[in-house]
Amino acid sequence: MLRMTRFALKFMTVPLLLLASNPIFSEDFDSYALGEGGRLYDNWAAELAKQAPDETHPGYNDYKGKKRGAATWRCKECHGWDYLGAAGDYGKGAHYTGTQGIAAYRGTSIAQVIDILHNDNHVFDRVLSDKQLETVAAFVVLGQVNMRAFIDVNTNKIAGDASKGRETYKRECMLCHGNAGKMRNLSHIKDKKRYMGDVANKNPWETMHKIRFGHPGMRYTDKYDANGKPRVNMPAMLGVVPLQAQIDLLAYLVTLSKK
Repeated sequence: MLRMTRFALKFMTVPLLLLASNPIFSEDFDSYALGEGGRLYDNWAAELAKQAPDETHPGYNDYKGKKRGAATWRCKECHGWDYLGAAGDYGKGAHYTGTQGIAAYRGTSIAQVIDILHNDNHVFDRVLSDKQLETVAAFVVLGQVNMRAFIDVNTNKIAGDASKGRETYKRECMLCHGNAGKMRNLSHIKDKKRYMGDVANKNPWETMHKIRFGHPGMRYTDKYDANGKPRVNMPAMLGVVPLQAQIDLLAYLVTLSKK
């Protein structure tokens, strides 16, 4: 039985042929809903300030016993930051599970994805509301981009204009991250010695996902941390700047300090 609401029907009004052919179609839609869906894909428990189940997710392939429990409930842990699963960056290394990605569902049916999220291999209806499931499905269908179109899979080189990205960085990012891109002003970041340049070079796919959808875990928490300092939420660029400007920003981030 297909589960559809007015929210899902709103997104289903666009011809699927257009969705399949246009790599930046998501920029024309409700960026708030897509941003929420992207953050839930990243880490729904952190985004909603909830505790993920202690038991290993039923759909997680416990490859060589590497992971257990709550960590396996993150969508990205199986399907990857590049949305290609075992066919992409998660095709090897510590995150390998052999699971397929979600890229094939880009431009398909929100109702179909909602049903998949309900099935026995996903069971996300146990932890997410109907509205939250819809935003995840909207992200899967409308929010994905083909990262291989601008991130070289062998060299991680970004096909963007770093000089233009620098202007976006100065306007949108510098207040929190400073000139060098250090994660020093974010009270919720445990390792404040990390640099954005280091993260962007090691995992440009994760960096691009967070550029587009923001960082999960701040919207539902207090505005101030335990020390009375204001918490800062990394906002989504989706709906703020076009896709090419996001790519240019990523191209600039990889030029920043890696120390």
